[in-house]
Amino acid sequence: MTTIQEAISKVMAEVGAVGKDGRNNQQNFNFRGIDATVNALSPAMRKHGVIARPSAVESITYEPLQFKSGGRGTQCRVVVSYTFRGPDGDEIVSTVAAESMDSGDKATAKAMSVAFRTCLLQTFVLPTQDADPDMDVYETAAPEPQRDWAGEAQKLAGNGSVQGLRDLWKEAQAAGQVGVMDNINKLVAEVQGAS
Repeated sequence: MTTIQEAISKVMAEVGAVGKDGRNNQQNFNFRGIDATVNALSPAMRKHGVIARPSAVESITYEPLQFKSGGRGTQCRVVVSYTFRGPDGDEIVSTVAAESMDSGDKATAKAMSVAFRTCLLQTFVLPTQDADPDMDVYETAAPEPQRDWAGEAQKLAGNGSVQGLRDLWKEAQAAGQVGVMDNINKLVAEVQGAS
């Protein structure tokens, strides 16, 4: 009789590190793909009778994105539980979070792949050959102050500057500030009505 914990331990003893052998040339980084992780684990999992399956999608959310290039996409965030069954039928469950972005229809599939890869790496405690993330120190900058669109528009309206309001409207349009644009249109009408 072999429990799932014993079977996982045997798989761990046989599988080494899974390095970042994939390359994303567009964004210039190396990655560890789901295929490399599954290929490293599956022979030992089969040998020791370990079966993995997604058992529940605990949550899934979607958010629309606009990329710097101007294209649109979707960000998908998931929390997924995977069940690992051993040769004797006992099980353990591992729950992981993952996210992805895609400009087509693959955001969900990518998030699920990231979730499964993360689950396998964590469940089998696979070495990754990565530097310790605690080696990097990140200092955040103070957030940029929010532009006072309304204040600028009121000042220009107070000075009777229709051209200044129109220029500000163009800046608001470029920044995607639709509410500001509506407010400026009202102020332009007021200034022109007062003249």
